[in-house]
Amino acid sequence: MNGVFIKDSGPLSKRIEKDFKIGADEIYPLIKTALKQVRVPEANSRPIWQPVLERLKMTYEDFFKYWFGGESLNEELLQYTKELRQQGYRIIILSNNFPERTNNYRQLYPELFREIDEQYFSWETGNIKPNPESYTQIIEKHDYLPNEYLYFDDSEENLASAQKLGINVRLYQNLQDTKNFISTLQNV
Repeated sequence: MNGVFIKDSGPLSKRIEKDFKIGADEIYPLIKTALKQVRVPEANSRPIWQPVLERLKMTYEDFFKYWFGGESLNEELLQYTKELRQQGYRIIILSNNFPERTNNYRQLYPELFREIDEQYFSWETGNIKPNPESYTQIIEKHDYLPNEYLYFDDSEENLASAQKLGINVRLYQNLQDTKNFISTLQNV
């Protein structure tokens, strides 16, 4: 989802370094530790984020407002998604997002969720990419073979895991590359 449907203004730790003068090498480990814990079902995220909040001297609400304020919907990709669905493609999101971020997206971008056939968020499923179960949960639910899926991600590690299962993968770089790639598949 992030890096594909959701554009951001760069890594959060780098934004914090610039805006708060706290080194990325100091804040990134705190964020990474919290993310590992909040991406699972029923995590109580407020206390998990506390070390980050204390270091930034921010409230829980202000922290997420700051974080998500650097993100925006990839409108062009959303439009292309509509076109693909009109051609009969099913669109599925597989994301390692956590409750606050997912709920923010659901509230801010309802048009995105109207164009998605299904969504799998790690905090709801318990499966975190690149764990193969993240992908097999989708494969096992549908009547498609792994090679009938096309998976885009901005993470090479996630792509490698999916590819080992026989899923067609592509590093998401931009909309034109995506269109070109899908076009070549349609012409095969």
